[in-house]
Parts: sequence; structure tokens; C-alpha cells
Amino acid sequence: MILLLVLWLCCIHFTNQETCSSPGDLPAPQMFLDKASSSQGDTVVMKCKIPALPPFTRVIFCKDGKEIAIQPMQQSKFAYDLHYEVSASSSGNFSCLYEHKDNLNHQTLSLLSTAQHLSVTGLSSKSDLGITSPSTLDLVVLCSLLVTSAQNRQSHHRLPSSSP
Repeated sequence: MILLLVLWLCCIHFTNQETCSSPGDLPAPQMFLDKASSSQGDTVVMKCKIPALPPFTRVIFCKDGKEIAIQPMQQSKFAYDLHYEVSASSSGNFSCLYEHKDNLNHQTLSLLSTAQHLSVTGLSSKSDLGITSPSTLDLVVLCSLLVTSAQNRQSHHRLPSSSP
């Protein structure tokens, strides 16, 4: 029983990886990246535009020949966006394809879109709050000046202590 489960899991994993490396014959979609170079922590929007010719069941986004995301078909929609979080290992070639299943559940894939290359340039200049690093430094300096100013005012306004 366990052996069958392991074989089944291996087949699913292999099938998923095979989709992007064994495209079919339907017309290729078009792939666009909103930027070709990005930093770690940024988000890149990938757009896959499907031809309006054949009906399809899902859109598959690929990186270096491996599936990274699947989106189901939506009625009358031919452009699909993927918001991709950039990491240190995100550099690579991105493409997309779509799948059609007929009434007998036979699967036909499209050709792969032309690959679009994404380069990762380094760490993002944005913090979790969306503030850039120079702005963060400005805030630290401003806060430090405010604290120092408050301390100076406090020391000048102290009442003289009475001695016994």
C-alpha cells in the first residue's frame, strides 16, 4: 500500500514537471513581465495572454521548464496575471502555456510562450512598510533629534531641588 502511494506521488510530481518541458501543438500564448530586472522582496507581475481561438481549461506558468503556478480558466478572460514574489533564486526564464480538455477528458497543451528572462539584482530597497532605505535613515535621524531636543528641554525646565 505504501509503495503504491509513493509511486503515485512520484507520478504526480513527474507529470507536473513534464507539462512545461513537453508542450503541445495549440497556438502559443504571449508572456510579458512588468520588469526584466528586480530585487529580492519585490513583486513582478507576469501576464500570460491566451489566443481567443481554442477553449481552454487552465493556464500554467513555468520557470526554467518547471510549473510554478496554475490558474483555472475564467469565462471570457484571455489575460492572466501572476504576482511573483522575487527571491535570491528567482533569476531565470519564465514562460506560460494553456491546457485544453475535450469532452472525453483528453488533454491537449499549447506551445510554450516565448520565454522572458528575469534577473535578480540584489536586496529590495523597500522595507516591510513600503518605506525606502534612505527614508528609513531620515526617520532615524529625525527621531534621534526629537529625543535629544526633548531631553534638553526637560533638563532646562527642572525645578531647583531644596536642600535640607
